Amino acid sequence: MTHATLTRAQLLTKSGVLLIVDQIQPPSGPVAKGGVPVIKPQELALFIAVNDDGKVYGFNGHVDLGTGIRTSLAQIVAEELDLTLDQVCMVLGDTDSAPNQGATIASATIQISAIPLRNAAAEARRFLLARAARRLAVAADTLRIDSGVVSSEDGRQFTFAELVEGERDQLTISGDAPLKRLEDYRLVGKGAARVDIPGKATGELTYVHDMRLPDMLHGRVIRPPYAGIDSGDFVGNSLLEVDESSIAHIPGIVRVVVIRDFVGVVALREEQAAKAAQALKVTWKAWNHKLPDMGDIAQAIRDNPRVQRVVLDKGNVDQALEQASERMARTYLWPYQLHASIGPSCGLADYHEDGIRVWSGTQNPHLLRADLAWLLEYPEERIEIIRMEAAGCYGRNCADDVCADAVLLSRAVGLPVRVQLTREQEHVWEPKGTAQLMEVDGGINADGGVAGYDFQTSYPSNGAPTLALLLTGRVEPVAAMFEMGDRTSIPPYDFEHMRVSVNDMAPIVRASWMRGVSALPNTFAHESYIDELAFAAGVDPVEYRLRYLNDERASDLVKATAARAEWTPRTQPMQIPEQDNILRGRGFAYARYIHSKFPGFGAAWAAWVADVAVDKRSGEVSVTRVVIGHDAGMMINPAGVQHQIHGNVIQSTSRVLKERVTFEESAVASKEWGGYPILTFPQVPEIDVLMMPRQNEAPMGAGESAAVPSAAAIANAIYDATGIRFRELPITAERMLAALKGSADEANANPPDSPKAKRSKWLFGSLFAAFGAILGVAATALPWRAEIAPITPPGAGTWSAATLERGRLLAAVGDCAVCHTAPGGATNAGGLAMQTPFGTLYSSNITPDPTTGIGNWSYPAFERAMRDGISRDGKNLYPAFPYTAFRNINDADMQALYAYLMSQAPVSQPAKVNDMQFPFNMRPLMAGWNALFLRKGEIQVQPQRSEQWNRGAYLVNGLGHCAACHSPRNLMGAEKGGKNFLAGGMVDGWEAPALNGLSKSPTPWTEDQLFTYLSSGYSDAHGVAAGPMGPVVSELAKLPKTDIRAMAVYLASLDGTAQAQTHSSTQTVAQTSVTAVSLSNGRRVFEGSCQGCHADGLGPKLFGVSPSLATNTNLHSKLPDNLLKVILQGISNPATPDLGYMPGFKDSLSNRQIAELTAYLRNRFASAEPAWQGLEQKVAHLRANPGTH
Repeated sequence: MTHATLTRAQLLTKSGVLLIVDQIQPPSGPVAKGGVPVIKPQELALFIAVNDDGKVYGFNGHVDLGTGIRTSLAQIVAEELDLTLDQVCMVLGDTDSAPNQGATIASATIQISAIPLRNAAAEARRFLLARAARRLAVAADTLRIDSGVVSSEDGRQFTFAELVEGERDQLTISGDAPLKRLEDYRLVGKGAARVDIPGKATGELTYVHDMRLPDMLHGRVIRPPYAGIDSGDFVGNSLLEVDESSIAHIPGIVRVVVIRDFVGVVALREEQAAKAAQALKVTWKAWNHKLPDMGDIAQAIRDNPRVQRVVLDKGNVDQALEQASERMARTYLWPYQLHASIGPSCGLADYHEDGIRVWSGTQNPHLLRADLAWLLEYPEERIEIIRMEAAGCYGRNCADDVCADAVLLSRAVGLPVRVQLTREQEHVWEPKGTAQLMEVDGGINADGGVAGYDFQTSYPSNGAPTLALLLTGRVEPVAAMFEMGDRTSIPPYDFEHMRVSVNDMAPIVRASWMRGVSALPNTFAHESYIDELAFAAGVDPVEYRLRYLNDERASDLVKATAARAEWTPRTQPMQIPEQDNILRGRGFAYARYIHSKFPGFGAAWAAWVADVAVDKRSGEVSVTRVVIGHDAGMMINPAGVQHQIHGNVIQSTSRVLKERVTFEESAVASKEWGGYPILTFPQVPEIDVLMMPRQNEAPMGAGESAAVPSAAAIANAIYDATGIRFRELPITAERMLAALKGSADEANANPPDSPKAKRSKWLFGSLFAAFGAILGVAATALPWRAEIAPITPPGAGTWSAATLERGRLLAAVGDCAVCHTAPGGATNAGGLAMQTPFGTLYSSNITPDPTTGIGNWSYPAFERAMRDGISRDGKNLYPAFPYTAFRNINDADMQALYAYLMSQAPVSQPAKVNDMQFPFNMRPLMAGWNALFLRKGEIQVQPQRSEQWNRGAYLVNGLGHCAACHSPRNLMGAEKGGKNFLAGGMVDGWEAPALNGLSKSPTPWTEDQLFTYLSSGYSDAHGVAAGPMGPVVSELAKLPKTDIRAMAVYLASLDGTAQAQTHSSTQTVAQTSVTAVSLSNGRRVFEGSCQGCHADGLGPKLFGVSPSLATNTNLHSKLPDNLLKVILQGISNPATPDLGYMPGFKDSLSNRQIAELTAYLRNRFASAEPAWQGLEQKVAHLRANPGTH
């Protein structure tokens, strides 16, 4: 359970209960360098409650992050009180009930915070036995307890509930209550099924994301532009304006909340809040703060101001190194990494003046409570944090931030508010696991011994105040320096001359603790370096370590792990024969995790033997097997410890091989899984766990220790396989390939930027002016067209039902609603913005409103507009309205269409003013345009063709006006005829492919494929209708299938040029111009963001279709525009409901990531086509000019 039936306050005041309490000193929380810890008053903490309802409660201030402590802590209580596991209810983390034992960090739950719980259970046992002995008049040592029942030798008994009934006893932990003897253990040390797994496996568990309250509202937050940075005077001071009118059209909006740089929206429903957060227009100050070059993290850390601490200095390091026979200076770099919770953070708050309740997935309930009290200037004791299961992260993600967001929004509206972050917000704003730079100067003597060891580690701090405190100005955005880089900074080896220095420094980007904190990077350096020393000395790496390892338990573990893995001595790399281009190797590493404030204390010991396979062709590195030895002392639940070890191996292998936060333009670019790949299930290594039998020793923290040797073991194995040392993580395929093809130095270099091309410029502006002058001359010779008198709108019943139905279908063919309906607007009421090379046009209102629509238009006025492009009032229409095609409609169809439009509901909506460039803002010039380009009689019945073909030609070239998009246009915007008719064009940034040679296209179309595509919006051989074609198909779906078939017959018969050259700033070059690094990056984005749906039948069957990309027409085009626009914008409104939705990636992938993804897709699925170039610039252009489709 996540919350006790009775609170601590209730238990402390009720009768019929035995309470075991103690006065505790709450921890102060993180203290900045040079700061003084805040000493909080002692608190009365409750650890055990034996209630008269038969329940036994155990209380611990830490939380279960999936580590299994709910089970193991229950085992401890049940063991001492001789209960069954299901008789113990553990209450973890809830601030109203559990003791304040600090954050759940440093693998300290079992090792440290469980000690008072065990002593409290022993205290309760002694008391209950004594009371039973008095009531039974026997000696306490003659009684026994079984499942909460105290029995005497003669069979008399009392239950725990009976022993406390009617009484109220409160005892303080004395520390002298006898603990159960090891040999009497029934539960501790035995594998136990985790109590939390059944609910998780069946879906019965309520996660914080699932929590609901009566009258609950939904909130979303809009973050500032300084993503991932939490220091600088711009923090909390960058908001200029919030335009609430920008979301006035969205129903259900309750309130927009603005407090300095904190901006949130509250709505009745979650989808309303999400939509509002996207649409809300927020204006920020220009942000000019630049991070250092995050492409060179090592230099950024070197340039970061520091304060050095020397934590160990023995012997004479400088002299020893001067006398070394071989001096070896090495640098190791750990990247920024994400906690990357599978589920983005979520929080729920219910604010009242007399008390606040917050449901949270936090790892730090009491620290969060203190932060919320500070944020709200509210008494801390009146805030309750109810800790619930969440997505987990092993460190600090946005779980605390989102709770602060929820509290602020709940306070503003006076109701419970649930806030859910997006994936992008989680990745960008979560405090990162910080980068770390380790520099070693050492060497060996002539005898191969270690001459000296001079170690420096530089660790940007990880304080990360709760975000709302910064955004609202409650704390100053000053970068604080913490002493966190010293975890396991002293190597475990007894070197005679050794100096260890820690460079404390302020953060570079927002960072917080992550699993292993600084111990994992420090050990990466220690264990990689001693491996180098061993090979330089010509000694087996395991033997070399044992020479300097004076800890007997450590030596035993190293030997046992090597034996379990059948380690064979080695003094040279690359001794395993290559097979099928696969290189194999083994690596060793050992560490004991030393954590907490220096000098800290030790948790469990761990040793790794990692086996790797390296593919010489692709550079892919696979960890095939890990043998891991582990000494955690007494294991409360060995099965739980084994689960922890498995999780550590999987997570740390992912961190070593794949994980790295990337930055572009001083911002985090790793916004979702495509930009931040993690290990997948097929890549999980075989794991063989050796747990040392130490049940007679004190329990050690097992949570993080197994991960600490991981990076060095894998890097050492790669050296054994390839002879190449990697001192920078992650060890990705492209780095490996560069090293295999070049040198080890290349392996540690930064990957090159993706190729760039010059942006082509629009060259036609001056030509437009010249043609405008020509048209002006033509216009002066043409008469002004007269106004046609208005009429009274026809009454209902003027037309027959058959005529209206015919008109409805004709309107569908003509896509009237597609162009004459603005997003979210009334059908046919106009207002849709259409970008043209000559300016912006807005579609008109064609509802029968007599004032703002066509309600007072007679049929002659309507027909003139449709055939000649002249409005009822005599003004020329712009040819964006395709009267050049509509003039081909026959009279009967024109009359039916008029009848249908005039019979619809009128909508009063004035037309928007067009924004056209000079001279195109002068409508009379359109008369000259018509004189030059308006042709008649293009579509004639061809008697030698079938009736079906002619019907298709009529629909395509008349009401269907396909040429309006699918024919290229000249400099004056007129459709080209002749061989260029239907030869392809560009519309609103989309390529409208040629229709005059579909059977000859790179992926030829058949009549049946065209029929299916026009009917459904999808062809398994070509792809899905998107952009402007999506709503066209939606309208065509209303037609009789015979009409769609006729269109398919006509289009399939055209045999012109397959693809005409269309204008684009993108040129083509050979595929070989795309770098291997770029393709590798693109592949990772594809695997992380796309492959789930586009797996060519190998992935799960999700909602809608999962189009194959191998045959997708857009991938074979000369232009990347359509592919880029679909990636950026997605398909939010599919052409037909069965197709399903595709998300857009404009908010989660950077320009470079999309460019690399596009290059990879072209290379993989259209390798015979030339590579697209200038992709990154093209993405930037399309992002800045999204158009209206």
